[in-house]
Amino acid sequence: MPKRGGGRPRNWKDEHFEHDDRIQTSNTRRVSFKPGTNKGKQKFRNWNDAKLNLLDDDIDMGANSGQGPNNRKSHYRGRGGRGANSPIPRGGGVPKKRFIVGLLPWYQIIIPYGAKHDKDVILKTLLSFISPEIFIPHYYKINGNAAVFYVDDVKIAEKLFNADRKITMPDGFKLVVIVRNAVPNVSIDDDMKEKMKLTMAKRYNPATKALDLTKFHADPDLSDIFCALSRPMIMLAAIDIIAENIPDLEALNLNDNKLHGIEHLKILSSKFKSLKILYMGDNRIPFLGSLDALKALPLVELYLKGNPLVNRFNDHEIYVSDVRKKFPKLTRLDGADLPPSIGFDVADDVNLPPRQQSFLVNPSGQDLVREFLTQYYAIYDSESRQALLEAYHEHAIMSLTCSYLSNDNRNSNITRLNSYLPNSRNIIRMTEREYRRRYLKTGRLQVVTLLSEFPKTTHDLMGFAVDLLVYTPAMIVLSMNGVFKETTTNGNPTRSFHRTFVIVPNAAGGFSIINDMLFITNTTKEQEEKAFATGAPETPAPAPAAMAVPMAASSAPDAQKAMLAMLSQQTGMNDHWSVNCLQETGWDLQRALFIFNQLNSEGKIPPDAFVK
Repeated sequence: MPKRGGGRPRNWKDEHFEHDDRIQTSNTRRVSFKPGTNKGKQKFRNWNDAKLNLLDDDIDMGANSGQGPNNRKSHYRGRGGRGANSPIPRGGGVPKKRFIVGLLPWYQIIIPYGAKHDKDVILKTLLSFISPEIFIPHYYKINGNAAVFYVDDVKIAEKLFNADRKITMPDGFKLVVIVRNAVPNVSIDDDMKEKMKLTMAKRYNPATKALDLTKFHADPDLSDIFCALSRPMIMLAAIDIIAENIPDLEALNLNDNKLHGIEHLKILSSKFKSLKILYMGDNRIPFLGSLDALKALPLVELYLKGNPLVNRFNDHEIYVSDVRKKFPKLTRLDGADLPPSIGFDVADDVNLPPRQQSFLVNPSGQDLVREFLTQYYAIYDSESRQALLEAYHEHAIMSLTCSYLSNDNRNSNITRLNSYLPNSRNIIRMTEREYRRRYLKTGRLQVVTLLSEFPKTTHDLMGFAVDLLVYTPAMIVLSMNGVFKETTTNGNPTRSFHRTFVIVPNAAGGFSIINDMLFITNTTKEQEEKAFATGAPETPAPAPAAMAVPMAASSAPDAQKAMLAMLSQQTGMNDHWSVNCLQETGWDLQRALFIFNQLNSEGKIPPDAFVK
């Protein structure tokens, strides 16, 4: 007899049905054994066990609660127990079998002694019992004395399972129905491929280049062979046939084919370059991640309704968004048009414009930006930063943030940001409002005082990347990043920074910084290697410069002295040659550095220029 929940699969043999296991409605024959005969060798405890053993099959869909020789119950000797030879309690017997859902969508239905009845009689009887449900019997055959067919619906399989011994046939005997989870055997040969090809031909619409394979296994022309596309080997054979005959296929309908694992469908992208519409509804695709195999397809329409993956989303908008992440060109999903996607509709092979070091929203601001930054950093890198008071607005606000690079093992005592951390206003870590307010510097005096506490520096002006984001008569927004070196710190560490200035007109007719946001961290290895390079840039990009914020006249000589010291330090020239270079460029430090690098690379600067 079968084990609980099914036993080890065995092949059905004709002799299983030689004994007529029909149950009469009256005059049941009693069976008894003489005392002492076959003691200890009784194979079955009761007549029901014997009957079930005769009908044992590969995967019995019923559970028998431990009955049979392989599940003997223990013999209890204690109080209240029952011995092995004690009679079965009143109302006991073989428990009712229960249906067990299989892993596969196919179920084999076996009718022992079904060969004694016509096919139409058996099917009409079963259909009448499960009415109003209907089913299609696939591959109906006679195997010995049994009638065997398949169904592809778990609900139908369960109803047929419950019909066991509940239908009385015209001859007065009850119909035995055995249900097992099994898939028909299949062997793909040339004859099968030819039948598949002819079936596909009638389902193809050449006008729209669309092929409809909905419920392909149930096609009447395939009634004598098992052709379920849920089997990967059959699906791959079908794809080969389609690719050979319809290489320019644009639409494919795979609805209602019991598809589960679809990893093998990634071959579609290499076989069908023009496939843009794919229907896969009413299948068994469990997760959205299963669709990764189809991501290479340029789909504009996709149908997934009826798959378990859709029910996993409580929010339809999230479902649509996640599907569109896998198929960016999608315009229609589950029969509904999608709103235009937010993105850049450009070809995959588009050539991006060349990288530029700086961006200017208005080219007319270039000279102003260059002059402003040149003057500002000439003073910032000088011995005293007090002259920067003229550059800031009376109500200026400044914030400093600094942090270490993530995953950087080069941090050491030399590269620590100890000079900046005490004033760092990192609002991710600083949650208290009072601390956030306290670390915000307000007023030009507080701002310049903070800047004066920082170590002395020299900035690599040629390596600046500057973006002029806003340029109007009322406001200018300037953002830049670059590197600088601390000249008075042990080891002269190199730092990376990003800074944003918001600049407004002042009462004197010039410009003042009203907001200054500064971020400082350590340089990457690449930045460190390129910092303070003497070579001229490949393209003379817009100079990283900026707002000529005219400072007070009294500070102009100091600014020129600062530029002179910076040019002399970065080029190695003496003061005489440095002054000449700055005068010829209109005291434009960046132009002076550029011209020096160009002439020096051509060997046109005499050795006397470097004698101090």
